[in-house]
Amino acid sequence: MTEALFALHRGLPRQGPGSDATTRRLLELAGPLPGRRPRVLDAGCGPGRAALLLAEEAGARVTAVDVHQPFLDELTAAAASRGLDERITVLNRSMDRLPFPDHSFDVIWSEGAVYTVGFETALRSWRRLLAPGGVLVVTEIEWTTSAPSTQARAFWDPVYPLRTSAANADAARAAGYWVDAHWPLPESDWWNEYYTPLSERIARADPADPAHPGMGQALAAARAEITLRRHHGSDYDYAGYVLHPAPISSATVSGTTSRSASHAGAGIGTGTGISTGTGTGTGTTDAETRTPRRTPTGAPVPGATATPVGTTAATHPHLLTNRKTMNTSWTTRPETTADVAAIREINTAAFPTDLEAGIVDALRADPEAWIDGLSLLAEAPDGTPVAHALLTRCRVDGAPALTLGPCAVLPSAQRTGAGSAAIRAGLDAARARGEGLVLVLGHPEYYPRFGFTPASRFGIRAPFDVPDEAMMALALDPAHPIPTGTIQYPAAFGV
Repeated sequence: MTEALFALHRGLPRQGPGSDATTRRLLELAGPLPGRRPRVLDAGCGPGRAALLLAEEAGARVTAVDVHQPFLDELTAAAASRGLDERITVLNRSMDRLPFPDHSFDVIWSEGAVYTVGFETALRSWRRLLAPGGVLVVTEIEWTTSAPSTQARAFWDPVYPLRTSAANADAARAAGYWVDAHWPLPESDWWNEYYTPLSERIARADPADPAHPGMGQALAAARAEITLRRHHGSDYDYAGYVLHPAPISSATVSGTTSRSASHAGAGIGTGTGISTGTGTGTGTTDAETRTPRRTPTGAPVPGATATPVGTTAATHPHLLTNRKTMNTSWTTRPETTADVAAIREINTAAFPTDLEAGIVDALRADPEAWIDGLSLLAEAPDGTPVAHALLTRCRVDGAPALTLGPCAVLPSAQRTGAGSAAIRAGLDAARARGEGLVLVLGHPEYYPRFGFTPASRFGIRAPFDVPDEAMMALALDPAHPIPTGTIQYPAAFGV
C-alpha cells in the first residue's frame, strides 16, 4: 500500500497540513537566524516547500533530507527553476540516521514529518547537530483535550499515540531543550492545500488501478482520515515548536552565576550588582520517553525509512490549548505609571532577591539612563503583566548605546515564550527609535536567538572580568556606526 499512498499524494501542493504562511510564522517565532547565511537542515523535507522558502526568504543554505527520491528530484527541479540550486543540497537519508558532524547546523527544521521516527527520538538525535545559538523548529501532532473522543482515539492510538502539548513540552525539556514558542496550525492549513486537493484526487482515482496495488485500501484510509477531521478535528491538532538547546549543566564562570536554566534565559548576576539576564525560576519536568509503535500510513512517509504498517491513514494534524506551559499569544506594550508595582512583583518573583527589582526602580529614577518606551511588558490574554524587559542608556567610550536588562518572567508564565516576546518587543522599539547598538550580559545559549553575538567582535569590552561569550552585542542597524571601547553602565548597576 505504501507505493499506492505515494502515488495518491504525488504532485499535490502538500503532503500534510501546512502553508507558506505557517512556515513564515514559525520563522518569525524563531527570531533572527544565526549568521549571514544560516545553515539549515530540513529533515523530512518532502517536495521541499519549506526548504525553498527558507533558502529564498531567509537566505539560508539548506540541506534537505528525505528517503523518497521522487520528492528530492522534485525539490531539485524547483530549486533550479528559482535559481536556488546553489543554496539547496538534497540527501536521500533517514532523518534519524544523519551522517553530519556535531554542530553542523544553525537551524533544524521539520514540518509534518517528525512522527515518522517519533518526537523524542528526533529531538534527541538532532540535538548534537545544532551549533551554539542554534534553533530547532518542528511540528508535531497532539491532543487538544485531555478527553478525546472514542473515535479519535481509535484512529490514532494504533498508529501514533498522541500526547498533549504539556506532555510534549516536558518531553522536549527532557531531551535537552528550552521551549521558546508553541504555535497551533490554523484550520485552513488542513484544507486549503491538503485535504481539499486530496479529496479532488480521491474522486478521480481508480481503486483498482493495476499500476498501484493497494490503491483501494489507500483511498479508503484517506477518506477515513478526512472524515475524522471533519467530525472530531477539535480533539487533535498540529502545533509548531520552537526549541533551543538548554545548557548541559548550570554554568558558573568567572564570577557570574547562572541563576536558572529555563527557556526564557538564565539570569546572570555579578558581585557588583549588575544583572542583565532573564529571571525565570528553576526546575524542569522530565517526561517518560515514548516511542511510536507504528508509522502512520496516510500520507507518504517523508524523512524516515518507510515502514508500511496497518491500514489506517494518519498524516498531519492541529493544536492544544494548555497555555500554562506554552503560549505565543502574548500582547506586548510599553510600561505605564500604573505598572510600576506589577513590574516590581515580576522581578521579585523571578529572582532570588530584591536586587533586580531595586535596579529597575533606580534606573527609572535616573533621567540619564531611562528612556520612555523601552520598558516593555508581555501580558497574558486576561491583561495580567507576566514578563518584563528593560533597555536603558549606557555608553561605549562615550558613544550612546543600550543595555538590555534586568528582564524577568513570573514563575507561572515561564517556558511560555513570554520573556522572549517582551525582549523582542523591546528590541523592535529600540530599532524604531533609531538606536544602533544593544548590549547584554547573559547566557550565551539564550541571547543569540535574538541576534546577539560576542561584543568582542565589535571591539567592545565590559568594565569587569566576564567570559567573552557572555558579554554580547546586537547591531540594530548595520548602517549605523558601531562604537568600540569599554562599556559605561548606568549608576544603578553599581559598576
